[in-house]
Amino acid sequence: MNVEILAPAGNMESLKAAFAAGADAVYFGLPLFGARAFAQNFTLEQAKEVIEQAHQVSKKIYITMNTLIEEDQMEQAYSFAKALHEMGVDALIVQDLGLIHLLHHRLPQLELHASTQLSVTTPYQIEQLRKLGIKRVVLAREATIEQIEACAKTGMELEAFVHGALCISYSGQCRFSQVRYDRSGNKGACAQPCRMEYTLLEDGKPVATQGRYLLSPRDLSLINKIERMHQAGVYSFKIEGRMKSPEYVYQSVHAAKMAIAGHPLTAEQLNQLKTAFNRGYTLGHTFEQTGLSLMNPKTSNHQGVEIGEVLFQKNDRVRVKLSADLCQNDGLRFVSGQYEAGGVANFIYDAKGKLINKAKAGQIVDIKINQRVNKGAIVRRTSSFEMTKEVENAIKKNKPQANVDFYFEATQIGQPLRLVATDGMHTVEVEQGELQQAKTAPTSPEQIEHALSKTGNSWASVRHIEIQLGDNPFIPNKMVNELRRLALEQLDQKRSQKQDIQEFDYDFTLNPCAQPASFVEITKQEQAITDGLLQVSEFPLENSTHKASLIHDQGLYCDHLGEGQIVENMNITNSYALAALLELGYQGAVLSGELSKSGRADLLAAFKSRYGFNAPVIYTVYEKPRLMVMKHCPVNTALKDGQRKHCALCRQHQYSLKGKDGKLAYLYGNVDCNMQIFDEDAIDCIDQIDQLQQQGIHAFRIVLSVENKSQSQAIRQRFLQKVQEKG
Repeated sequence: MNVEILAPAGNMESLKAAFAAGADAVYFGLPLFGARAFAQNFTLEQAKEVIEQAHQVSKKIYITMNTLIEEDQMEQAYSFAKALHEMGVDALIVQDLGLIHLLHHRLPQLELHASTQLSVTTPYQIEQLRKLGIKRVVLAREATIEQIEACAKTGMELEAFVHGALCISYSGQCRFSQVRYDRSGNKGACAQPCRMEYTLLEDGKPVATQGRYLLSPRDLSLINKIERMHQAGVYSFKIEGRMKSPEYVYQSVHAAKMAIAGHPLTAEQLNQLKTAFNRGYTLGHTFEQTGLSLMNPKTSNHQGVEIGEVLFQKNDRVRVKLSADLCQNDGLRFVSGQYEAGGVANFIYDAKGKLINKAKAGQIVDIKINQRVNKGAIVRRTSSFEMTKEVENAIKKNKPQANVDFYFEATQIGQPLRLVATDGMHTVEVEQGELQQAKTAPTSPEQIEHALSKTGNSWASVRHIEIQLGDNPFIPNKMVNELRRLALEQLDQKRSQKQDIQEFDYDFTLNPCAQPASFVEITKQEQAITDGLLQVSEFPLENSTHKASLIHDQGLYCDHLGEGQIVENMNITNSYALAALLELGYQGAVLSGELSKSGRADLLAAFKSRYGFNAPVIYTVYEKPRLMVMKHCPVNTALKDGQRKHCALCRQHQYSLKGKDGKLAYLYGNVDCNMQIFDEDAIDCIDQIDQLQQQGIHAFRIVLSVENKSQSQAIRQRFLQKVQEKG
């Protein structure tokens, strides 16, 4: 199976674990521009060293630059990308359309992969990204197997997640952390509000649910579905987890490697995976899991594996009947309903009170724990001392090597010995000494093969040897060794040579275009009021212009890189991103709600200075920010079975989520039955339209989500008055 296993690395140990387990490529971030700002990450100097070492053993390195970039950061981002290109990075994983556009025009040889943050699910979106130089697309985790098959028909190389944590929101479309906690997930600082507790309210009254973690999905595990996904057209199988341990990385890669070889997960491997990290597993949206098959509302933390039950506690000793083996220094969690306690099995005692370092399934043991533990609590192992040692040993033992093929020729007495070495992409040929006539026993092919295979712990591993010998040859063993040494040395030098990069000046030009129109976006017929304002809606409402939602292409307005004219939710935060959309044929775009005030001014000034006309942008002056859009429905999951679509429950009552801080977030499904979450507090700067116009913005929008008719009318009247004054 010609595929790639792509592993995460938040630090050097995880990177070593990935390669020791057999990963073909690793992705990681730098201190800036990566969507995991709290991972340890790598410095530029470390990246250079890692790239060189990886390439020596035929492994690939992809670096994430997948955050949104404001105008004043673009020069630094470009410098980072150029430096990585000069180091020989295999690809950059990028979200920001502006950075993609700039790199495509200035560094066309640099391979760019479209991040999952771009929420790609359709072939048309892929074709648009191809025009910007994208060579691989990381599909949205919401893409079904049928959508993957459709996308594969474009011929674009596809990457898909097969193991690890799920974002419940479409990646790149979540503002929950940014709006509520001033920590942007799109800039790498997510506060993970999806892992927090909420109460579901119906018309302000609590609704019974099967847990409080109503936005917390199970972890994705498609390892046993790798063959099916490969058939659908996936080339690169990606494991999530730059914040996770080397043990997690090793076990995930090892399991994927076994699956690719045609070996389904064994019960032992599954336990190893679960011990490393799990919130319960799901086949995710890829195989259309919904409701409780997708979500784990009872908890949002690592569950480990069950290994026993608490019989009782006396002082600091907890008596446990084991259902699985236990080892000293294993991490433990004791779960009893909503109450949990944790600890490490530093001290284990057998039934006679003797201190032991291991215990078998079926044994009754005492464990020293300095917390209260309830009788009947389930004991879960959350880390394994033996697994940690296993991974440490694997890192020491399983040094990655590149495959090399040898062709050895010595057919004529008196002629030089010839050795050709190739790694499949590079080839070298060396000659040394001369073939002698054997006076006693001739040199056998087996002797030569043995000598050529002795690469030890070098970068090379001999995969295939072909030998051509003349009659009665004598070849000193040291001569074969010298040929092998010279060939590998020259091949290594050839493999290490970096091509000169091509860098071009940015000379992209744009023709002036008309400024887009102001409009109001509506979700309900009662918000559609006859007042002369242009109305846009995903829903088929009377007197409204159609907008394509995130997963569709056709609409005059579109949430994504669809077939329309105005793009709404592509996180436009710099002038190059707007230029990218205009390059693709769009007529304008809505500025990102994450754009800072200074960033907005910089974008407008830079665009006009560079392209010679005012930026065709639309600024949102009223909205209850959409915090998320997701395929999961908390309402249907709580009130029905979580399996039904288009139940319209969210239209019959007002549903909301109440956090532990008391704040509300409103729920309202879109036309595709994807649930949207809106903040309770509106961003309202209608009264600032005059000042915004002076900055160079000439089109504005208001977004009406859960507002009723009277609220909508009042907001529209204020907006209409300001727009008319502007006109």
